[in-house]
Amino acid sequence: MSARLSVVLAILGALSSARADDKLKAQAAEAMKKADVADARLVESEHLVVATTLSDAAAKKLADGLEKVYAQAARALKLDAAETKGRFTVYTFADPDNFRQFQRSVLKQRPDDQYAAFDVKRDDPYLAVAARRGEKAPNFDALAGGELCRALLAKRAGNAKLPEWMKDGFAKAVAWRLNPSSASADRSAVSRLAPALRKGTKGAPIVVDKAWSGTGRDRDLVAASLMDYFTSGPGADKFASLLASLIPTDAAATPTFMDALKAADWMVEDLDRSWREWVGKGSPTAVAK
Repeated sequence: MSARLSVVLAILGALSSARADDKLKAQAAEAMKKADVADARLVESEHLVVATTLSDAAAKKLADGLEKVYAQAARALKLDAAETKGRFTVYTFADPDNFRQFQRSVLKQRPDDQYAAFDVKRDDPYLAVAARRGEKAPNFDALAGGELCRALLAKRAGNAKLPEWMKDGFAKAVAWRLNPSSASADRSAVSRLAPALRKGTKGAPIVVDKAWSGTGRDRDLVAASLMDYFTSGPGADKFASLLASLIPTDAAATPTFMDALKAADWMVEDLDRSWREWVGKGSPTAVAK
């Protein structure tokens, strides 16, 4: 291919991308109007178009923060260039009634009692989050950031039916990676819950199962640490097979995580020991920065 042809193709590709982005922004603006939002702001980042009622400065700050979440989540999930091509539209609504109208007029759905929605299977993937009714200062960084993690995990999982602890745990694991200093107390708590086992130790109580059978803060902490292990630690080697084993089949319409472990030829005791050893080393990253 000649140098001139390469330049021409690059220019055409850039123009095509720009037109696609303009179309996406126009769609987002129209969607906000249909949701009865009269003063929406539209802010772009590398992978996102953010439509929000926040001020210009707050909207820019939100978009920048969500871009970091997107990058970390995509890196942890090992999404390739084709899977992150194009922009993801993020809608935030300070008034839940606007979100209900968004469901009716844009999504063509009957409003429900949820405060978030996303669809990663569309050509123009989106997520939308709303403040809780009566909430005066919603933290959209956390609300939209968590949903963005769940959306990208759903993209990675495909048809797998993921338990809630995996979704919640991954969102928290991404937050830990992005804010290591603020996560130190949580990681220390996990270390106390799951001390490394001495070589040859037998009959020790399983701790890792708190992720799917525990309750409260212990469940949340172990779920986050385990999803961190699966995406940024040595468990990444078997993560794909676990996700594949969570896809419903005729033989297993609702596979459980224990079913997935069995299909991956992984004893829960071995998972518990490996995870504890990694936690004991400080949960180091296995992903190149």
